[in-house]
Amino acid sequence: MQEQPIGSLLTLLFALLVIILMSLYFRVYMDDERWEKFKAEHHCELRMSKTGTQRASWACDDGKTYFRWRQQR
Repeated sequence: MQEQPIGSLLTLLFALLVIILMSLYFRVYMDDERWEKFKAEHHCELRMSKTGTQRASWACDDGKTYFRWRQQR
């Protein structure tokens, strides 16, 4: 480590980046599983936009409308 401090630092940063990306991937996967279970329990139906081509949201029997995660910004 003392001979190549920049190389060691870059290796550690790369390893940290890999760990962060893996945790994000698995968190999204778990959220997708939770959503599938919620969707089945609450009888959610896909709603279409006025043109009928865009899947805009989900209407569930709890009286709420849920949007795709990309639209929740």
